[in-house]
Amino acid sequence: MEKILIVEDDKEIGKILSEGFSSQGYKCHIVSSLSEAYIYLLSSSDLSLVILDLILPDGDGLELLKYLRSTLKFKKLPVIIISARGAELDRILGLELGADDYVVKPFSLREVIIRANKILKRNLQPEEILNYGPLKVDKKKKIILLEEKLLTLTPTEYKILETLVENSERIITREELIRIIWPVEKEYYSRVLDAYICRLRTKLGKYGKIIETVRGFGYRLAQI
Repeated sequence: MEKILIVEDDKEIGKILSEGFSSQGYKCHIVSSLSEAYIYLLSSSDLSLVILDLILPDGDGLELLKYLRSTLKFKKLPVIIISARGAELDRILGLELGADDYVVKPFSLREVIIRANKILKRNLQPEEILNYGPLKVDKKKKIILLEEKLLTLTPTEYKILETLVENSERIITREELIRIIWPVEKEYYSRVLDAYICRLRTKLGKYGKIIETVRGFGYRLAQI
């Protein structure tokens, strides 16, 4: 069951949203302030959506939006703003800060549910194109472009670079990378991996340093 966090200080509106989404099979949790939202987020690991009011008793809801978009755990968590602040500049600011949608009060509950369903459905679809700096990974075609030019890669080189791009926000350990590339793990694959990383750096040319070695841990992509 997908979980929704509703951040809304108006009890009646919170109840309407909760009952509406619950009737569609969602599990809802309502908080009425930023402080309550932060506390709930610290203990939550499986949220599907946040519905966010902006005018809250202890601050501006945009501060929570900024927190979500700057925190790795919640960076891709969908957020729908529902606010009485309906000026064009308010809507633009909310969307520029990372909201997936912006609905002005008063609102149609049915419309909000339809918008939420579309956002959640979109997020369930796997990304076919991954971008990281000069790299573009086309997972469907199994190709990687460097500055829009096709890289000539072996299947193993492709898989290593694809895995690094998919995990660009963290260090990926050598052991984890070996398990992904060669499921039947053997001790000598560690040395083989070193050779492949060296080849990839050469093929990336001036961007070779984008693959960083984190001594004692594994690899990561350099910050762009």
